[in-house]
Amino acid sequence: MASSSDRTEWLIVMAAVLWHLFAVFSPPQQAVPPDTAGRDYASYHYAAQVALDGGNPYDKAQLDARARQDGTRSQVHPFFYPPPFLLVAAPIAFSSLSWAFDVWFLLNELCLLAACLILARWWAPLGRSVGPLLAVLVALQYGVAYGAELGQANALVLLAVIAGLALATRRRPEAGAAAEVAGGALLGLACMLKMSPALVVAWLLLRRRFVAVAAAVGTALVLTVLSLGVVGVAEQWAFYSDVLPGLGAGDYNGLRIKIGMFGNHSVPNLAQQLLPGASEHALSTGARMVSAGVLVTVLGGLTYLFERPTSDPTRIAAQASAVLLVMLLVPAYTYEHHLIFALPAMVLAAVALDRGWLGMVWAIPLGLAVAVLLFPLPHLRALSQQLLAPSVPAAAWVVQELKFAGLLTLLVAMARLGTTTVQTSGLPPLAPPPRPV
Repeated sequence: MASSSDRTEWLIVMAAVLWHLFAVFSPPQQAVPPDTAGRDYASYHYAAQVALDGGNPYDKAQLDARARQDGTRSQVHPFFYPPPFLLVAAPIAFSSLSWAFDVWFLLNELCLLAACLILARWWAPLGRSVGPLLAVLVALQYGVAYGAELGQANALVLLAVIAGLALATRRRPEAGAAAEVAGGALLGLACMLKMSPALVVAWLLLRRRFVAVAAAVGTALVLTVLSLGVVGVAEQWAFYSDVLPGLGAGDYNGLRIKIGMFGNHSVPNLAQQLLPGASEHALSTGARMVSAGVLVTVLGGLTYLFERPTSDPTRIAAQASAVLLVMLLVPAYTYEHHLIFALPAMVLAAVALDRGWLGMVWAIPLGLAVAVLLFPLPHLRALSQQLLAPSVPAAAWVVQELKFAGLLTLLVAMARLGTTTVQTSGLPPLAPPPRPV
């Protein structure tokens, strides 16, 4: 017979799932702009069509022409993902845009569900509250529903990262190298869907998980070769020689969006505001230098803090969560839908407060950080731009950057947890004990 606590946990999870479904199927909180059928997904859709027809998916003009030929919209966003990404988009590319968008939505929902189940299983030793907390945070985070509305691909990447980490950091000796290889392969897949998970692979290298790192690199190479069947050599070279270097400067293959726009939660956004350049659509030289300096400092600091080997499951979870937060802070653009990668840190922060792993001095800053990261961006924008900006510009700016501050607060908390040994009973060791010499 299920205990009262079991029934309560299941009630919380079911309520959260229903709320999430309500959120993703409800009308958008912001009016959908005209001429945006298929939203952001349309870029993947027409890039795959162009590539399969022998064209260049990184040429926006070819994507626009295909969309007009299809009669869906006059133009789409440029495509700037690695070539193997199109291996995922290609199977549904030649169906109608509306039908493919629905399939893509279902795929992302299934990936989100799988990622949550795997994370809850991976972190089960940290406490029974992990699952219910995760369900509630997923249901309440505005960025989750917003990403589904846009047809984004973040849930696919999140699943590959979470599953890869769960396998590559297995504690049980009997898992052997097979789990580490599988985990590394999944992380290699994540890197070929979106380049930023390379930071996760770098963290595994720091943890001396050499088998997983080798598997990630090997998988990336294999997927690159396989993608030659979709994207030709010249087009692949165009991505690595032209598109990829431009990402660091804020040039997302010609995407014309203001870097300092409301809702960009990254370090380069702040640097651009501090040191603006001739164009508001690309990072100034000063902003790039500041952003690079911050990146080097943060990575150097985390390397120093996390370099010591550990078998503590909480430290491992915190370090992985910290790396996912760095993935959000360092790109030129970090929008609301990207905040799905902050969910593990949000869950762990709540668990750490509940279990006493972080003192109560953390309760207010972490509570505010989680609350603001869950808060709907349209309401935050209205508060900043409509209520505060006309009379108190400084307060309006503070509100504008609250989500960035929330991410930074979580990063500091994860860095703290990542260097604190927590006594958790009943856990097997991370690796077999060394053999006597």
